[in-house]
Amino acid sequence: MTTTYGRSALVHAYLAAARNRFGGYYPETVAYNDALQAHHQAMLDGLERLFDLRLSRQGMSDLTGRVLFMLFQSTASSLHRQATPFSDFLEAGLLVRKLEQAGDAGARVMAAAERIEARVRENREDHLEMLDTLLGIILGDRADRTFTAADLRALGVDPEPPSTDDYELYDA
Repeated sequence: MTTTYGRSALVHAYLAAARNRFGGYYPETVAYNDALQAHHQAMLDGLERLFDLRLSRQGMSDLTGRVLFMLFQSTASSLHRQATPFSDFLEAGLLVRKLEQAGDAGARVMAAAERIEARVRENREDHLEMLDTLLGIILGDRADRTFTAADLRALGVDPEPPSTDDYELYDA
Protein backbone atom coordinates (compact mmCIF):
# COMPACT_ATOMS: atom_id res chain seq x y z
CA MET A 1 0.00 0.00 0.00
CA THR A 2 1.30 3.44 -0.94
CA THR A 3 1.61 6.02 1.81
CA THR A 4 -0.22 9.23 1.03
CA TYR A 5 0.20 12.63 2.58
CA GLY A 6 -2.88 14.81 3.02
CA ARG A 7 -3.77 17.77 5.13
CA SER A 8 -3.33 15.84 8.39
CA ALA A 9 0.30 15.29 7.35
CA LEU A 10 0.59 19.03 6.79
CA VAL A 11 -0.82 19.67 10.28
CA HIS A 12 1.63 17.13 11.73
CA ALA A 13 4.59 18.70 9.93
CA TYR A 14 3.56 22.17 11.12
CA LEU A 15 3.34 21.00 14.73
CA ALA A 16 6.46 18.86 14.60
CA ALA A 17 8.65 21.55 13.03
CA ALA A 18 8.08 23.68 16.14
CA ARG A 19 10.21 21.17 18.11
CA ASN A 20 7.91 21.14 21.05
CA ARG A 21 6.03 18.24 22.69
CA PHE A 22 5.02 16.95 19.28
CA GLY A 23 7.09 15.24 16.63
CA GLY A 24 8.96 12.36 18.24
CA TYR A 25 11.79 14.33 19.80
CA TYR A 26 13.90 12.71 22.50
CA PRO A 27 14.76 14.68 25.64
CA GLU A 28 18.47 15.46 25.89
CA THR A 29 19.32 14.09 22.44
CA VAL A 30 20.65 17.08 20.54
CA ALA A 31 22.05 15.53 17.34
CA TYR A 32 19.02 13.34 16.65
CA ASN A 33 16.59 16.13 17.48
CA ASP A 34 18.42 18.50 15.11
CA ALA A 35 18.14 15.93 12.31
CA LEU A 36 14.50 15.25 13.15
CA GLN A 37 13.64 18.95 13.18
CA ALA A 38 15.34 19.37 9.78
CA HIS A 39 13.21 16.47 8.51
CA HIS A 40 9.98 17.95 9.87
CA GLN A 41 10.85 21.37 8.43
CA ALA A 42 11.58 19.80 5.03
CA MET A 43 8.26 17.94 5.17
CA LEU A 44 6.47 21.16 6.08
CA ASP A 45 8.11 23.06 3.24
CA GLY A 46 7.40 20.28 0.75
CA LEU A 47 3.77 19.82 1.75
CA GLU A 48 3.20 23.57 1.74
CA ARG A 49 4.50 23.67 -1.83
CA LEU A 50 2.32 20.74 -2.86
CA PHE A 51 -0.77 22.29 -1.26
CA ASP A 52 0.22 25.71 -2.66
CA LEU A 53 -0.13 27.29 0.78
CA ARG A 54 2.31 28.80 3.25
CA LEU A 55 1.19 28.26 6.83
CA SER A 56 1.92 31.78 7.96
CA ARG A 57 -0.14 34.92 8.32
CA GLN A 58 1.51 36.32 5.19
CA GLY A 59 0.80 33.08 3.36
CA MET A 60 -2.96 33.54 3.62
CA SER A 61 -4.47 34.99 0.46
CA ASP A 62 -7.45 36.77 2.02
CA LEU A 63 -8.91 38.14 5.24
CA THR A 64 -10.83 34.93 5.97
CA GLY A 65 -7.63 32.90 5.70
CA ARG A 66 -5.70 35.31 7.92
CA VAL A 67 -8.44 35.28 10.57
CA LEU A 68 -8.75 31.49 10.52
CA PHE A 69 -4.97 31.13 10.58
CA MET A 70 -4.85 33.16 13.79
CA LEU A 71 -7.12 30.54 15.38
CA PHE A 72 -5.04 27.76 13.78
CA GLN A 73 -1.87 29.23 15.35
CA SER A 74 -3.56 29.69 18.71
CA THR A 75 -4.83 26.10 18.63
CA ALA A 76 -1.35 24.78 17.77
CA SER A 77 0.12 26.84 20.61
CA SER A 78 -2.51 25.48 22.99
CA LEU A 79 -1.73 21.92 21.88
CA HIS A 80 1.99 22.44 22.48
CA ARG A 81 1.26 23.52 26.06
CA GLN A 82 -0.62 20.31 26.91
CA ALA A 83 1.19 18.35 29.59
CA THR A 84 0.73 15.99 32.49
CA PRO A 85 2.53 15.92 35.85
CA PHE A 86 4.78 13.19 34.39
CA SER A 87 5.50 14.97 31.06
CA ASP A 88 8.87 16.35 32.15
CA PHE A 89 10.27 13.05 33.40
CA LEU A 90 12.54 11.15 31.04
CA GLU A 91 12.40 8.11 33.31
CA ALA A 92 10.00 7.99 36.24
CA GLY A 93 10.79 4.52 37.58
CA LEU A 94 12.17 5.73 40.90
CA LEU A 95 9.28 8.14 41.37
CA VAL A 96 6.72 5.42 40.67
CA ARG A 97 8.44 3.06 43.12
CA LYS A 98 8.37 5.74 45.83
CA LEU A 99 4.66 6.34 45.20
CA GLU A 100 4.02 2.59 45.40
CA GLN A 101 5.84 2.54 48.74
CA ALA A 102 3.58 5.37 49.95
CA GLY A 103 0.64 2.96 50.05
CA ASP A 104 -2.90 4.28 49.61
CA ALA A 105 -1.80 7.90 49.23
CA GLY A 106 0.63 6.94 46.47
CA ALA A 107 -2.10 4.89 44.78
CA ARG A 108 -4.39 7.94 44.83
CA VAL A 109 -1.63 10.04 43.23
CA MET A 110 -1.13 7.42 40.50
CA ALA A 111 -4.88 7.12 39.87
CA ALA A 112 -5.21 10.90 39.57
CA ALA A 113 -2.20 10.99 37.22
CA GLU A 114 -3.82 8.33 35.02
CA ARG A 115 -7.06 10.32 34.87
CA ILE A 116 -5.13 13.47 33.96
CA GLU A 117 -3.24 11.56 31.24
CA ALA A 118 -6.52 10.28 29.78
CA ARG A 119 -8.02 13.78 29.69
CA VAL A 120 -4.88 15.28 28.17
CA ARG A 121 -4.92 12.56 25.47
CA GLU A 122 -8.57 13.38 24.71
CA ASN A 123 -7.77 17.09 24.71
CA ARG A 124 -4.91 16.51 22.23
CA GLU A 125 -7.25 14.59 19.93
CA ASP A 126 -9.72 17.50 20.03
CA HIS A 127 -6.93 19.96 19.23
CA LEU A 128 -5.83 17.83 16.26
CA GLU A 129 -9.40 17.60 14.99
CA MET A 130 -9.77 21.35 15.28
CA LEU A 131 -6.48 21.98 13.45
CA ASP A 132 -7.38 19.56 10.66
CA THR A 133 -10.83 21.10 10.23
CA LEU A 134 -9.50 24.68 10.27
CA LEU A 135 -6.88 23.76 7.69
CA GLY A 136 -9.60 22.17 5.56
CA ILE A 137 -11.55 25.44 5.59
CA ILE A 138 -8.41 27.45 4.77
CA LEU A 139 -7.46 25.11 1.90
CA GLY A 140 -10.95 25.16 0.40
CA ASP A 141 -11.08 23.10 -2.80
CA ARG A 142 -7.50 21.87 -2.15
CA ALA A 143 -8.46 20.35 1.23
CA ASP A 144 -8.77 16.77 0.03
CA ARG A 145 -5.61 16.63 -2.05
CA THR A 146 -3.21 13.82 -1.27
CA PHE A 147 0.35 13.29 -2.36
CA THR A 148 2.79 10.40 -2.48
CA ALA A 149 6.37 9.95 -1.35
CA ALA A 150 7.34 10.31 -5.01
CA ASP A 151 5.71 13.77 -5.08
CA LEU A 152 7.79 14.80 -2.07
CA ARG A 153 10.98 13.28 -3.48
CA ALA A 154 10.41 15.20 -6.73
CA LEU A 155 10.74 18.34 -4.60
CA GLY A 156 13.91 17.03 -2.98
CA VAL A 157 12.19 16.01 0.28
CA ASP A 158 12.90 12.59 1.79
CA PRO A 159 9.67 11.55 3.55
CA GLU A 160 11.53 9.10 5.80
CA PRO A 161 12.55 10.52 9.19
CA PRO A 162 16.09 9.98 10.42
CA SER A 163 16.69 6.62 12.04
CA THR A 164 17.43 6.53 15.75
CA ASP A 165 19.91 3.75 14.91
CA ASP A 166 22.15 6.39 13.34
CA TYR A 167 22.38 8.51 16.49
CA GLU A 168 23.54 8.15 20.06
CA LEU A 169 20.42 8.92 22.02
CA TYR A 170 20.53 11.05 25.18
CA ASP A 171 23.78 12.71 24.13
CA ALA A 172 23.35 16.08 25.84
